[in-house]
Amino acid sequence: MLNNQKASKTARIRERAFWLPVIEQALHHYERTLKHSGIVQNLFSDSQERSHFIEQASCSLVWSEASRLAEDDLLGLRINRLFCPTPLNALALTAQASSNIGAAINNLTRFFPIVSTQVKLEMRLLDAETEIRLQPQGTPHAQHIEAILGYLARLLTQLDLDNQGLVTRVNLIRPDSELVACARLLDGPEAVSAEHYSLIISRDLLDKPLASADPFLLPRLTEAMQDLLANLPSSDLVEQVKRRIQLLLGSGDVSAERVAVPMNISPRHLRRKLSQEDTSYEQLVDEVRKEAAVRMISEGQLSLTSIAYELGFLDPSSFTRAFRRWTDMSPTAFRRKVTQKD
Repeated sequence: MLNNQKASKTARIRERAFWLPVIEQALHHYERTLKHSGIVQNLFSDSQERSHFIEQASCSLVWSEASRLAEDDLLGLRINRLFCPTPLNALALTAQASSNIGAAINNLTRFFPIVSTQVKLEMRLLDAETEIRLQPQGTPHAQHIEAILGYLARLLTQLDLDNQGLVTRVNLIRPDSELVACARLLDGPEAVSAEHYSLIISRDLLDKPLASADPFLLPRLTEAMQDLLANLPSSDLVEQVKRRIQLLLGSGDVSAERVAVPMNISPRHLRRKLSQEDTSYEQLVDEVRKEAAVRMISEGQLSLTSIAYELGFLDPSSFTRAFRRWTDMSPTAFRRKVTQKD
């Protein structure tokens, strides 16, 4: 079900290598180790072990071997109860420092590539609920997706300080006969068999302030996260350029030269390569500004004037004209609409 993408796409995706020690640590619970797998040992040379990234196919092979060694088909869902890696803790700290639950979830989805490049989080507004959909990138192993699902459920539960039932339901690609065991590992939410993986959360709690909020620490954590995000490898040139533009927003200089130099290419070569991708540098800057504007206005933490300067506009009127072009409404009208919807 998850392995229906083109094989060529798999080879292009590189995962954070910290997942290897995470899986190894989890196997200790079963009195097993990846050293018991000749396949894994042959796969990773000393130089590869020192790399910060591994190919998606290699990561999937490790998951397959770990599940076999543990003799546990629910290893992915169980792993969050055994060990929590540092990138997850860093992401959790950023979420916990956010002003409210909605802002925390926005930060989770925004910075999640720091945790995994094989799954993209998408936040979808439903009638009375909000869905966090786990979108596979390439062909990730099912155990990897379920590990992420478990970690996210745990993190969201930590945000629900008053135990009001923030996570109401979890959708999994599992038969009905396995749902009781899955729900037990997820500590409470109803588990439902579906054609995708997602968490359903209560929209009524999105505006709830977090007692853990820290307005002094949050911008510093966010800055660190943005720097990490911009330096993640990406086989997708467009995505790589957009990440670097995001890092430069607010600096007053989002020139193609400032993006091209760290990539060791000339601005002219960068523009030519983007043209081959049917886009342009200016179009990507526009897209990044639009995405950031919608997110910042929805979070409700900054004034519209502050947002204009954060996005690198020379004045608020320029921002208003751009926002009208993007959405056919003014920033003020959009903020009013978002507030009424909440």
